[in-house]
Amino acid sequence: MTDYSVYLMIKIIMILLVSSSALLARVQAATRCCAFSSNMTSQITSGRRSIPIRTRRNKRKGRIPLYIYSSSHSLANSISNDISDATVVVQVTPGTKIQTALNAAVQALERKSVPEPEESALHLLSHSLDLSWENGHRELRDILRLPSISSSMLANQQMSEEQCNTFQSLLERRIHLEPIQYLVGRWDFHNLVGLKIKKPMLCPRPETEELVEFVLDEVSQLIRNKGSTNERIRILDVGCGTGAIGLAIANRYHNKVQVVALDILLEAVELSNDNAKKFLTNYIGEEEHKLGAMYKAILCSAENFTNTQEGQKYKMDFDVVVSNPPYIPSKDMDSLSNDVICYESDKALFGGEDGLDIIRHIVQRLPEWTTGNCWLEVDDSHPSIISDWLAPGSSESARLGVECVSTYKDFCGRDRFVKLRVL
Repeated sequence: MTDYSVYLMIKIIMILLVSSSALLARVQAATRCCAFSSNMTSQITSGRRSIPIRTRRNKRKGRIPLYIYSSSHSLANSISNDISDATVVVQVTPGTKIQTALNAAVQALERKSVPEPEESALHLLSHSLDLSWENGHRELRDILRLPSISSSMLANQQMSEEQCNTFQSLLERRIHLEPIQYLVGRWDFHNLVGLKIKKPMLCPRPETEELVEFVLDEVSQLIRNKGSTNERIRILDVGCGTGAIGLAIANRYHNKVQVVALDILLEAVELSNDNAKKFLTNYIGEEEHKLGAMYKAILCSAENFTNTQEGQKYKMDFDVVVSNPPYIPSKDMDSLSNDVICYESDKALFGGEDGLDIIRHIVQRLPEWTTGNCWLEVDDSHPSIISDWLAPGSSESARLGVECVSTYKDFCGRDRFVKLRVL
C-alpha cells in the first residue's frame, strides 16, 4: 500500500469520525431539549403567574410555537434569598472570545440557579453583540451545543470593552430575575418579529397567541360574510399593553380591519402606537396619516369608554371585542413568582378581590360597543364562574344583554378563554 493510499484512508476515517461526532452531538442536544421542555412543562404555572422564555424558532404562519417557561413559582421564589447579595456574575474582559464568554455565562447562571441559563445567556449575549434578532441566538446556540461544527469565526471573535460591559450588566440584572423581554427590549409574538417590550407593560404570554388565533378565525369568517365590500372589520382591544393582540390581528388583515385599542397607562398607549408604526407602516408607505385606519391606541379605561357620559363621542359599532384584562385575584397576588411581581405593573395583573373587576366593566359596556362577540383571556378559575353568571336564559344574562357562549382550554389544558355574545 502506497503512502498516498494510507494518507487517503486516514483522511476518510477522520471525516467519518467527525461526522459521527456531529451527529451524536445533534442527537444529544435534541434529547436534552426535549427532556428539559418536558420537565419545565410539568412545572408551568397558570397564565400570568410566571413569565415564559420561548425557544424562538421559525414557525408556520398561524401555528402556535413551542415554549419553555422561565420558572415555576416555587423555583423563582426559592432563589430570591440566594441572589440578594449578588454583585458580579461573571468577569468578562475585553479580548475574551465569544465562545469563552458564553460558556462562562451559562455556568455562572447555573450556579445562581437562574431558570433556563442557556436561553438567558444566548439572548443576552446576542443582544450585547448586536447580532441579528432573527438568527443571532441560533448562531450562538450552535457554538454552545455543537462546537465541532460551529462557526469558528464567530466563536473565536474577541469581545470589545463595550460588549463586555453590556453583557456583564445584563447578566447581573438577569440574576435578579428581571425578565429577558425587558433586558433585550423586544420579543416575538405570533407573527410579529421583534415586538418592542418595555417595563412595566405585561410581557406577552404564549397562551395569548391562542387568543389571537380564535379572533383571527372569527375575523376571517366576518370578512367572507362581507364579501367584496371595502368596509373594514372593526375590532376593539381592551387593555392593549404592548399592542401585541391588536397588532397581530392588524398585521394579518392589514387591508381588512381597523383596531382600536384601549389602555389606562400612557406608557402602554405610546408603546402600542410605536409598535404599530414599526409593523404596519410597510403597508401604507409614506402616508403615515393612514395608520389610524388600521390601528390606533387611546388612553381610556373600559369603564369610561362610553358615550353615556356628557361630552364624549366615541365611534362604536365594533364587530369583535377582544381582551386580555388584569385578572389575578387578590388572594393569589402574593403567590406570583418574583419575575412577575417585582417587574410587571400591578395594573396589568391585579383584577380585584375575585379577579373579575375589569371583566365586569367589559360585560357592562359590551352592548354599547358591539352586537357581535367578545373573546376574553381569563384566570383558570373564571370560566366556570362566568358560565354560571352569564348562562343563556339566566336573569343576569337577560339583564346585562350578554351571554356566555363557550369556554376553551389553553395548550396546557387549563380553562383559559371565554367567548361572550351580545343578545
